[in-house]
Amino acid sequence: MVDIRNLALPIRVTENKYVKSTLEDSVHFGSLEGYKNIESQGIGDEDEGKIVGLFKKEKSKIAIRIPESDKEITLTDKDFMQNPRMEYELKDGMEKRIGVASFGLLTFRDFELDRSFNNRKYFKLRKDTLDDIKRLIKDKERLTGNKCNLIIFSNPNFFSSIKESGYEADIVQYYDPYNFSQFSKLKNGNKAYCYLKKDYFKYQREYRIIKIAKDKFPQEGENVKIKGISKRASFFSLDQLKTLQLIADFN
Repeated sequence: MVDIRNLALPIRVTENKYVKSTLEDSVHFGSLEGYKNIESQGIGDEDEGKIVGLFKKEKSKIAIRIPESDKEITLTDKDFMQNPRMEYELKDGMEKRIGVASFGLLTFRDFELDRSFNNRKYFKLRKDTLDDIKRLIKDKERLTGNKCNLIIFSNPNFFSSIKESGYEADIVQYYDPYNFSQFSKLKNGNKAYCYLKKDYFKYQREYRIIKIAKDKFPQEGENVKIKGISKRASFFSLDQLKTLQLIADFN
């Protein structure tokens, strides 16, 4: 029996012109370095392949006080802390060799109860989840200049095909760069830096497949066939997503 609380539903925002090839097991990998370069468009992450720790600026004021009048005369009001930044990155030029195929993962937390009938429960996507998916689609459309929609993949086929392909894959972990304790744990942890992103991007709910080239990964990206990954996958428009239901029978 499947525990619905462990639901992981893979999704991918795809340009409409590539829907057919995506449903035929074609997976596009973009270069990790390229994702950094689109940061100026407000989409990419300039810190791809790194973990970054930041410290908030603090201002200090120095003044003298005249006791008789209780007045203060400010001598200086300057920033004594220049927003220090610590960062650690992939070593040995690995960043230039990595290709990334980005998907999203919807979990049971992304759904809410819609209605019940006898032992059957119907769940719908939460409004905040729908809003995040809309944002993902707009990001992709702004980047490509093309209309995009969503493909939802079958859980068992998706994950088993990645395992059989031999590619590395993992869930992206989002972190608060101002949380020094979390930064320290991740810096010294087992999670590769290419699976870490600042929490600003957590709306992406990202799951990554990684392809490592012998030399530099092509800037234009690369299309790869991963057999069976799109088996039982389906194309959804945003309007169709609003009516998507998750049905669970409880005995």
